[in-house]
Amino acid sequence: MSKRRINKVAVVGSGIMGSAIACHFANIGVEVLLLDIIPRELTDKETAKGLTLEDKEVRNRLVNQALASFY
Repeated sequence: MSKRRINKVAVVGSGIMGSAIACHFANIGVEVLLLDIIPRELTDKETAKGLTLEDKEVRNRLVNQALASFY
């Protein structure tokens, strides 16, 4: 059997399980592509901050919420 090294992974879904899997791979030095849907609307808090749907904080909202609830 030959040994193979995983250099890059893609995880579909940034909920609790997907974001945790992505974190584990990132922690061992593997490049990770985390894919999920993006929000279609701003929250009141995001609007008050002057953010747009293109801002990273908004686009990463789902994964950040999942990680915050997990840890």
